[in-house]
Amino acid sequence: MKCEQAQELITGLVDNQLSDLERSAIESHLEDCPRCEWAYAQEQALKREIRKVVAASVVAPASLRKKILSDQRIFPKEAESPKGWNKLVLPLRRPVLGLALLVIVVIPMFYFMRPPAQPISLLALQLQEKIIVGEVSLRAARSQEELNSWLSGAVDGKFGPMVYDFSSLNVKPVGGLVREVKGRKVLVAVFRGDSLYVDCFTFIGTEEDAPKDATVFFDLEKKMKFYNFSRDGIHAVLHREGNVICILFSNMPPEKLLSLVRSSSPHTHMPVPAGSKL
Repeated sequence: MKCEQAQELITGLVDNQLSDLERSAIESHLEDCPRCEWAYAQEQALKREIRKVVAASVVAPASLRKKILSDQRIFPKEAESPKGWNKLVLPLRRPVLGLALLVIVVIPMFYFMRPPAQPISLLALQLQEKIIVGEVSLRAARSQEELNSWLSGAVDGKFGPMVYDFSSLNVKPVGGLVREVKGRKVLVAVFRGDSLYVDCFTFIGTEEDAPKDATVFFDLEKKMKFYNFSRDGIHAVLHREGNVICILFSNMPPEKLLSLVRSSSPHTHMPVPAGSKL
C-alpha cells in the first residue's frame, strides 16, 4: 500500500468504517510507515479534542436550552438523532457554529500539533547528506575561481560564495550547485580530498537561521559568534559576515573545523564587472 492510498483510509479507520480487508491493509501499512502512523495519531487526537469541546460546552439555563433545541432553523427534526461522528460534526453544518468551532478549537490545535518548522541550516544539512551519498548532481569545476564565478553569476551577482583558504587541508574544488531553500538561494561549493570533505553553503540570512540547539562560541577578537552543531557524523560551523551566512560542513573533528573557521579570514567572492581592471 502506498502512502497516498493509506491517507484515504486513515479517517475511515478512526471512524471504524472500514471493511476487514481494508483495516488489515492499513494497519499493516501503519506498522511500517512512521509518517502515516503520525498522521493517524493526529487524526485520532483531533477527534478526541472535538469530543472534549462538545462534552465541555457551557451549560445554558434549562429554559434557554429548550428554546434553542426547539428552534427548527438550528436543529431540524430530521437531524435530532444523528449517530456517531455525524453528531459531533453537526455544528460544522451550521455556518456560524462551524466557523466558531474552527477558529477557537480546530485551527489552533492544528497549529500546535504540526511539526515545528526547521531552520534553513538543518534543511541545508539534509542537502549535505544527499551530496555525500551522490544523490545530487554537481556542476564540475576545474578551479576555485571558476566555481566561485559560476556560483556568483547564478544569483546575478547579488552575493557570492564565502571563500576560505583550504590549502593546508589538501582538498580541491570538485563542483558546486545552487538550490532554493525556503525561498532563498543557497550557493554550495564542494571540496574533496583523499578522505576529507569540506562543503561551503552560502546564503543571505541572519543568525536566527542557526539550529536552536547549536553550541555558540563568541570570539572576542573577531567580535563574532560561531554556531557549532553535528548530526550523524557530519559536523558544521555557521557564522555571519554582514548579511551573508556561511555554513561549513565537514567530516573533520568539530573542534578542528571550528578552529579552521575562526583562524581563517573568509571573504565573499563577488564577480568582477565586465571591462573592469583587476
